[in-house]
Amino acid sequence: MTVSRPRTFFPALALALALLAAAPLAATSFVNVSDEDLADRAAIVIVGRVVSRAGTGGFATDYAVQVEKVLKGGVPAGLLTVRTPGGGGPDGLGLTIHGAPRFRPDERVLLFLEPHGAAGVFRVRHLFLGAFHRVESGGRALALRDLAGATELRVEEEGAPAPAPAETERPRDFDAFARWIADRAAGKARPADYRIEDAGGSLRRSIAKYSFFVEPSDGQRLRWFDFDHGASVIWRTAGAAQEGVPGGGFVELGPALQAWNDDPGTAIDYRYGGLTAADTGLLRPDGVNTVLFNDPADLVPDFQCGSGGILALGGPFYRDDTTSREGRLYHPITEADVVLNDDLACFFAASANPAKLMEEILAHELGHTLGLAHACGDASSPPCRSNAVLNQSLMRAFVHDDGRGARLEADDRNGARVLYGVGEPPPAPLNLRARAVSPVEVRLAWNLRATGATEVRVEARTLDSPFVDVGSVSGGSGGAILLGLEPGTGYVFRVRAVRGGAFSDYSNEASVTTPTLPSPCLPTSQTLCLRDGRFRVRVHWKAPDGRVGTGQVMPVAAADSGLFWFFSPDNLELLVKVLDACGENGHYWVFTGPATQVQYLLTVTDTLTGRTRTYFQPQGAASQGLTDSQAFGDCP
Repeated sequence: MTVSRPRTFFPALALALALLAAAPLAATSFVNVSDEDLADRAAIVIVGRVVSRAGTGGFATDYAVQVEKVLKGGVPAGLLTVRTPGGGGPDGLGLTIHGAPRFRPDERVLLFLEPHGAAGVFRVRHLFLGAFHRVESGGRALALRDLAGATELRVEEEGAPAPAPAETERPRDFDAFARWIADRAAGKARPADYRIEDAGGSLRRSIAKYSFFVEPSDGQRLRWFDFDHGASVIWRTAGAAQEGVPGGGFVELGPALQAWNDDPGTAIDYRYGGLTAADTGLLRPDGVNTVLFNDPADLVPDFQCGSGGILALGGPFYRDDTTSREGRLYHPITEADVVLNDDLACFFAASANPAKLMEEILAHELGHTLGLAHACGDASSPPCRSNAVLNQSLMRAFVHDDGRGARLEADDRNGARVLYGVGEPPPAPLNLRARAVSPVEVRLAWNLRATGATEVRVEARTLDSPFVDVGSVSGGSGGAILLGLEPGTGYVFRVRAVRGGAFSDYSNEASVTTPTLPSPCLPTSQTLCLRDGRFRVRVHWKAPDGRVGTGQVMPVAAADSGLFWFFSPDNLELLVKVLDACGENGHYWVFTGPATQVQYLLTVTDTLTGRTRTYFQPQGAASQGLTDSQAFGDCP
């Protein structure tokens, strides 16, 4: 959705936010790939030690890895470069994809690799699925994949789709796993003997738990602040229709967005705004929140029907500075994207209800873009079968695929309310007044009844346009100054108080017209000059069918009055007269005599002082003349 503004106005109230270093955090959906498939399809498998990391300047990170042992493939001894998505980019921005492989200097790793781009550069096969970290736990060396923030939706069992397991995979013994890979690459295939029983899940929980996405450097959560002042976050779609889904993903996105909006306990407002040409997705921020179908930017390797791969990934870009809300610091989310992979038709074909499955996947990924992590089932959360409430949640780490579609459960709503919950709304401000103090400045004043309000939001519109939120002042303020307005323009204002994410009702509306800059009146077919050119009169109309136009002057031999027609010179619509009543009350009076029910805006300007008066008749109103006996002072 875009807001149409007939004029550019209120720049002084726009929030002036410095462009700071930013990063996105993404969650990734996947279908697990068997160890056999990883070993057979990877071009190179190595055991190595991470020496260093460096940014490429193009939202990617290069790791220098010292090769210790080649388990498969031909790669020279020494250092090789492993490139992963995410890292520093231009303009002080950064990209972090939650689930993309990250390595620490000096750690040992077991990597399934494939060539990528320039000679000597490799990427991990299937993103994080081919990256194993050596972790010491319980006196053993484990080979662990970091699946935190990744959603396992389905596994392939003997070539047929089967529901994903209720909790995460069993750990692998690092050295035994390496021996098994080397033997298989040498043609000595044998049963897997490297899995470890993990009673109670103690080994799996080597990675810290959390329920929300957090910035690793400071542990602070992420959230959108747009909802706090009544704004919507607009989502758009890019790419051709998603393969294998009845509605191509476009239809299924609607229920996925609405699922998060429907909880009255939160201020979340996700809306669909149509198509976009922006197709970079999570490669870099582009100012558009986008759901990209069929991975148009080739962010991840294509899905493989016989073995699996990445289904979808998504998450928010966020700033590295923090903002306080109700005593807690958050990193503001500035943008988000969701990417669906290529070649998913076979995956959806295995579902009894692919449309509902798509809804569930999209709603789950949108939950991550709100800042929510998994409720259960990955390496950083409890086993799902340990808690029936968590196991039913949309944000568990495994898709249900039972026809429920985009449906929030208790745990999902509770998590969203922690980030975006609203409290009891405050009472509305009273007695809003507006006063123009210059051609470009208006002062507002109101009476507050709210206690503890965090802010007062100001909305404005021109006389024939919709309201637009133009900014806020502190909750204890009783007024605001608006600069940068258009001279000679009529405005309408309203305000409402905010407390704990809850909005009051609106105040009364207050209207005012800014003065024009003094200039002589030059008569034209659309400009009427009265009283020897001192007063300039113009009128703009809007018909019931949406047509708009400017009133045309009907020439008459009169110094203080004139006529306008809108559609035909044979059909007069409006009489306007400016009377010199300085001897009566020290003012010039304005009279109007409409003979129409068409909406119009009449503007009368004193060219000597620049002061302006506007008179508005709404669409369909009964014609009614008026007398403004206080219109203009400054009598001779």
